[in-house]
Amino acid sequence: MATRRAVLGLLGAAVAARRAPWAAPPPSVPPAAAAPARVTRIRTLQTFRLADALLVRLEDEDGTVGWGEAAPDSIPVAEAFIRHELARFVIGEDPFDVERIWDRMFYGNHDLGPGGALPNAIAGIDLALWDLMGKRLALPACDLLGGRYRDRIRAYGSFGIGTNRRLTPADAAAKARKFVQAGFTVVKLRMQIRELQQDPQPDYVLDYARAVRAAIGPEVKLMVDINNGWTPARAIELGKRLQGELDVWFLEEPVSDQTHRLTAEVVRALDVPIIAGEKEYTRWQLRELITDAEPDYLNPDTIKAGGLTEMKKIAAIAQAYDKPIICHNTRPALGTAASLHFVASIRNCGPVIEYPDVDEFRAQLALFPEPLVFREGFLHVPMRPGLGLTPDEAAVRRAVVPS
Repeated sequence: MATRRAVLGLLGAAVAARRAPWAAPPPSVPPAAAAPARVTRIRTLQTFRLADALLVRLEDEDGTVGWGEAAPDSIPVAEAFIRHELARFVIGEDPFDVERIWDRMFYGNHDLGPGGALPNAIAGIDLALWDLMGKRLALPACDLLGGRYRDRIRAYGSFGIGTNRRLTPADAAAKARKFVQAGFTVVKLRMQIRELQQDPQPDYVLDYARAVRAAIGPEVKLMVDINNGWTPARAIELGKRLQGELDVWFLEEPVSDQTHRLTAEVVRALDVPIIAGEKEYTRWQLRELITDAEPDYLNPDTIKAGGLTEMKKIAAIAQAYDKPIICHNTRPALGTAASLHFVASIRNCGPVIEYPDVDEFRAQLALFPEPLVFREGFLHVPMRPGLGLTPDEAAVRRAVVPS
């Protein structure tokens, strides 16, 4: 009878024999080629101040160029911030180290305040980094962000009446009608009341909303943005009327964003979905908005909230709370392109994305030889390398406004 040791020895030999063919590749299979060294450093950073935009241009040592756009709320401030402070964290760096570059820009300056000018300026550089990386790899930015859930998204036409009611109700109706004629199936009326004109008397929101609803008809969806101009009591009273009388689809930023409990009060009282978050610029601010106010939808802005690097983190936090994201987006060119790549790459994308009146940006859009595609109510994700939207550099230089 074979001993236990002998049996185990035979089993071991059999296992070794079965494994032997996998121990090394057959001689006919060549060894894997070593990955080429990625030697690229950012050589220059430039800003271009236009009448209605601030563009950022990065160029690496091989001559590859990436373009980004910073938030336009105070172009001179953002431009100075980028050129005189943030550039030192970027020049000489590998653009593929985008996470480290973002952290250094943010934590190197966040004593100045984590919201507003800092993430607004960072966004311009961050988008240029993603554009440059995509161009080096000949891939669209959404593929670098994790791939695509969608290739297009329904856009809603967005317009404001002006802080001092520049548009009349009849003007607003005409503007909304133009969007519908262009193929939009959703329109947003921005009331632009804001905190300094809080709870105007008499309140004119219903007058404008009625005029717009009459102009677009019952089939087109209507959204209304109060721009933080109501107290909770007014928001609850008129929010119910907007939904009941005019079938408003979403109500955006009805109360001040400075105190989240105000938004929470309105969310609890109304059935109409509430959108909030355009003035929250980091993952931490969006997390607190979610836990404190529980809005139905979030609307961070890609060129305000630190660019694509931070927006992906915001999306992950929003997923943990089952909150969809409807991108705030009032820039028609690079800002829109970046937002499209973002919404293409996340699961918790809301049903629409904001898009402004392109007639107000004709000069800026003329700088881009290959425009974004809007067709039958949808914006299509640009699938060229990087952000997929590259300006004519000579035209950009001619369009620069004096400092």
